[in-house]
Amino acid sequence: MDELLLRHLRRQTSREEDAVVTAWLEDSPERERQLSELRRLVEVGHVADRRVDPGEAPSAEDVIWRAEARAARSGQRRVARLGWRLRPRRRRVRWSDTLAAAAVVVVFLGVWQVVVQLRGNSAAPSIQQFASTDSDETEIVRLADGSVIRLGPDSWFTASWRTEIPEGAAREVTFRGEAFFAVAGDPARPFRITTDAGTAEVLGTRFHLAAGEEDLSVAVVEGRVALAGPDHEVHVGAGQATRLLRGQPQDVVAAPPIETVAVWLDDFLIFHDTPLSVAMQEVEARYGADVVVDDPALLDRTLTMWFESKSLEEVMTVVCGVVGARCSVGGGVVRVESPDSGDGS
Repeated sequence: MDELLLRHLRRQTSREEDAVVTAWLEDSPERERQLSELRRLVEVGHVADRRVDPGEAPSAEDVIWRAEARAARSGQRRVARLGWRLRPRRRRVRWSDTLAAAAVVVVFLGVWQVVVQLRGNSAAPSIQQFASTDSDETEIVRLADGSVIRLGPDSWFTASWRTEIPEGAAREVTFRGEAFFAVAGDPARPFRITTDAGTAEVLGTRFHLAAGEEDLSVAVVEGRVALAGPDHEVHVGAGQATRLLRGQPQDVVAAPPIETVAVWLDDFLIFHDTPLSVAMQEVEARYGADVVVDDPALLDRTLTMWFESKSLEEVMTVVCGVVGARCSVGGGVVRVESPDSGDGS
């Protein structure tokens, strides 16, 4: 039914299929809400190739998304929401020249984003973001460059850089605690995380990082990370883990399953420019299903999205909708096919 609804929203259905959808909607008032949520996912997919213009004020979608996330976490509403971000909308904001030594401050859900522009200063404005969590909460933070951080309990981070970062300059983040990072790739502008125990530098990857006063550990899911102490540096690739202990690199070992490294990630799945072939391996591991992709041309298509507390059927409905594929789930097997592959039987 999910595939039929997707085709219906894209106006790809016949009159007979539209009648089936109409009957389905009339069967329960709740189904109109479900269709509305799916419509929002399709609309998000239309902006998959657009990027955020750093320094902009939050969109209405961001405000609503953050408010609902906080409400769910505080127990006001026990609603499991799907978090997604295919490439965000490009919207340019011109800050008024009448702001002499002014700071525009936006505060949502414990995340501070400060955009500063001094009148008469030709330099690009700077963006500062700050987030922290208590012992019983986590936080999802989207940075101005498109990176996403799932901040674990008892953790904090700050990020500060110019809205127009010159080539060769780093995107700097200061961090303590533990978090899962999905970093937007930009080889000309490396992403550098500074902690008390050392630094981590990446070019575009997904990894878990835990940082204390003297211990810095990393488990890499995708890409590469370099951990550096005062005198030593160690490189870690996908499926590997290591740590710096009092500045000294330890052995590089096979990374354990990420959900055992951070138990608070057990209902969270995130992809960032991740090839479908890699993403489906993680779906198999997470849900214990076999994924069969019948069209090899689909395997190189990439996904940038995240899911929280979603079923296998819900995840694959969105994935197949984004990559433009047909999808079926049944008997512990997921089949992903080209849309012109017939009836899928």
